[in-house]
Amino acid sequence: MDIKFEINDHILKKEKYEYLLSLGYGDKAACVMAFFDYGEMDTACLAAIFPRENRLDRIYDWLVELPVFTYSDSRKYIKEHFSDLPERIRKEAEPLLFPERNPQMGYVQAGAGGAVYGGNPMAMMAGGAMMTGGAMMAGGGMMAAASMANGFAVPTLAKIVDPEQTATDSYELIEEKDAKSVLTSPTSTFRMTTSTASVGIMLNQYRNGRGIGISQVRIEELLNYFDYDHATENAGKKAPFKIYTELMDKGDKKKLLYINVEADDTPKEHQNIVLLLDTSGSMSSQETVTIESLATIVSKLKEGDVLSLITYSTEDHTIFSNHVVLGHGDLEDIMGDIMTIWIEGCTNGSAGIETAYSIGEKTYKDGWNNQVILITDGDLNFGINSKDGLKNLIEEKKKTGMFLSVIGTGLYNYKDDKLEVLSKHGNGTYCVVNDVEDVKESIDRRFVSLTNIVAKDVKAQVEFNPKYVQKYRLLGYENRTLNHEDFRNDAVISEPYGSGGHGVALYELYMGNAVEEPAETLKYQRMMPNDYEELGTVSVRFKAPLSDVSEEVSEIIPLSPKATDNSKLAYFLYCISEFLRKSDKLDDDDYAFLLDMLTDEKYKSLAGIKQYALDLLLQEIDIDIVTKLREKHYVDMTDRPVNQTPMNGSIGMMGQGGPMMNLMMQQMMQQQSADPTLHMVDGPGSQKPKPENRVPNAGGWTCPNCRCSEGNHGKFCATCGTPRPKEIWQCKCGYFTSVKFCPNCGEPKPTEK
Repeated sequence: MDIKFEINDHILKKEKYEYLLSLGYGDKAACVMAFFDYGEMDTACLAAIFPRENRLDRIYDWLVELPVFTYSDSRKYIKEHFSDLPERIRKEAEPLLFPERNPQMGYVQAGAGGAVYGGNPMAMMAGGAMMTGGAMMAGGGMMAAASMANGFAVPTLAKIVDPEQTATDSYELIEEKDAKSVLTSPTSTFRMTTSTASVGIMLNQYRNGRGIGISQVRIEELLNYFDYDHATENAGKKAPFKIYTELMDKGDKKKLLYINVEADDTPKEHQNIVLLLDTSGSMSSQETVTIESLATIVSKLKEGDVLSLITYSTEDHTIFSNHVVLGHGDLEDIMGDIMTIWIEGCTNGSAGIETAYSIGEKTYKDGWNNQVILITDGDLNFGINSKDGLKNLIEEKKKTGMFLSVIGTGLYNYKDDKLEVLSKHGNGTYCVVNDVEDVKESIDRRFVSLTNIVAKDVKAQVEFNPKYVQKYRLLGYENRTLNHEDFRNDAVISEPYGSGGHGVALYELYMGNAVEEPAETLKYQRMMPNDYEELGTVSVRFKAPLSDVSEEVSEIIPLSPKATDNSKLAYFLYCISEFLRKSDKLDDDDYAFLLDMLTDEKYKSLAGIKQYALDLLLQEIDIDIVTKLREKHYVDMTDRPVNQTPMNGSIGMMGQGGPMMNLMMQQMMQQQSADPTLHMVDGPGSQKPKPENRVPNAGGWTCPNCRCSEGNHGKFCATCGTPRPKEIWQCKCGYFTSVKFCPNCGEPKPTEK
């Protein structure tokens, strides 16, 4: 079998292979990790047969000798010639891999994603999940496949349930704030953050042709995602944080204040890392990049570092603990261990957290980077799963001295609000990855900042001088604002900073003397003129990683701090954010600046630009549309709401008794019994659409700008002229879709063939 040919013939596998090589993995190891889809039970069981030492190389050599030609042929060969693999692995190899797991067969456990197994060891293997008698759900879609389970043919559907109808994504609601008077609110206080999670969410939404809602656009996290050049400023200054400010003109009596709080880069020599891996059914989605994320983390380890690996689904399992890395060659053997993991069951994340912190406490090393790294979609539907319960759990566990990094990945079933709770209250950082490019940026390039915590409970407070500022508006940070008195109240927690991490804040300032020309007059509270020739003061309060005592640093904001590309870039990103939010906060000056940056792509000249991310974000922003909106002041803009909270009672896609499962099962029954366009194939009860009755979505693709779909069958919207998003493709049957398999006929996206 020519593995290289198969990999090079598949865009995503080739991209994964090249990235793994760039991390330093050998050619054979990179081929195997790129060739097989992570978490599929049959390939995981196959990997477990091979000895641990040089496992990936041995698998490669075995694959080369296979008398087959394609990836699908290799899967068929494995199933035909190793049909008893799952049973053999459970009886023989499983006690070695999972000593605490009950190796007995015959039980049935349904969980998120549809990972179910019963008495027949080959019940079904497809998309990393099994079934015993019914439809299999992986990620958020209905997988169309036929198999034998418990001795009879399993009826399956060729139609795929629209994942948008069953999506249970949840986000913390964002409500935009108005400007505040300096007379009544002289200080602005908020939790500082280095998080970039919102950008990963937005990019994933666009890649999959989904709309973006206001609660998915956290302005401060988009600002943090990009780089800013302060190399020559504060050179040689010894402080835990460096505070940079810039002031640029915005319009008549308005200015934009740019603040960047950057932590010192202080890496540690050794790492004690506990990897906590979600292996529940929902993680079988094709939109996850789990193996790429794991390979990146493992590649950062060096000789003498300590690694533990825990997985959780219905139960938690310790793959290995307190493993001392022997050198570079050991890293591929660790990845070989990871290749033996398969996906199944519910999501008992709280049990995994308990085990991870217990192991972390035992392996804790003074002076090292002691870190739990959680990789999950956040769909915790078993054990402790409420936000309050998770908050209490993680606040108790952080007392061990272990810090938390959360890496989110997944689509349609993504619980951003729960992952925010875990990261905020666990002294943790948070990023979202769903593509190799995301992994390169958020894990590979930012690994030290992601995992090496140098300060916790970082808060900022800005006091404005009423002699020069009448009103101000903090742009973003809606869910991170604090009261004035919270700043020096050490019982009020905030978020941590990783080594070299930076957090950016923007203010829209209404200039003028608030004392002489007050916007409002108070009877008893009168402000006296002052002699300070400064715009204000930025103060940052924080605690050392293992301390409960706060420290504070501050920086005066001069009247005319110079404006550079840093403030221009931040302003440009702010305008993009508000545009994507469909916000009414953009004024004429904002539109003028946005148009100026878009014209002739002037923004590309700014330092810190990440072209890949901007290409996706800017596909929603057309110069003609911006011009029209500037004229209309955004009055007509409406958007289809995005799910922000799960359905009441929902405990996941396959949660026991959840309405989401009931909805999907009802859809199955309705299709099987009442759909006249379906006919019987592949055994009793199996159905698929008759070719002559397949009806394409007559309305066409939905425009992301005006939400119109009628008549959109070309490359541009028939109503407003917006280009069709790259993620939306037209199947040869005529159906428009953004998912990887046509919901109408099951045909794969051309680039995925």
